[in-house]
Amino acid sequence: MKDEDIDKMVGKEPKPQRISELVEGEKLFDSQGFSLVKTTKQGIEKMIELPIKSTGVSEYMEELEGKAPRPPVVKRVIKKGSKEGKELGLGHDKMLQVFDETDETYVDALNQHSQDFSWRVCIFALDLKWTKKDKSEGKSFEEKKEILKSNGITYHHTNQILKDVQSLTRIQEGEEDFLPED
Repeated sequence: MKDEDIDKMVGKEPKPQRISELVEGEKLFDSQGFSLVKTTKQGIEKMIELPIKSTGVSEYMEELEGKAPRPPVVKRVIKKGSKEGKELGLGHDKMLQVFDETDETYVDALNQHSQDFSWRVCIFALDLKWTKKDKSEGKSFEEKKEILKSNGITYHHTNQILKDVQSLTRIQEGEEDFLPED
């Protein structure tokens, strides 16, 4: 498909395509597109198109979520009249093992995981060649993150990329009526 044909289609509602067969390996559900990010240098605004893909992103996110830190378990007396005691339906005070979500080590680890999560998903979704300063290929997460940081990427940019990746496959509100009419 030519660039001018793609330009004519951008922003238009896709026409539904009914299928009756799935063939192994056709990659029917692969989604690719671009994330537009804005930069400004010396008062001059510029839009950059970054190629993105959504294929495998959900699975990767699930994998990362499974690696999230867990709060430590501590023993604590739960009083029957407390909020927790009422939720548990306790008839008397009871010593229980509970998650301590206020543990500083856990909170720090969770914050780090959340930051890494966004970076990792963004890097996974960017469909780019990663080249380091010495012209070698950037392969690891840390190398790719450093390449992005050295190019001045901001928190806003990474959020825009993540939003655009989700938009590749998400049906917008009001379009969820997919059942055939009688």
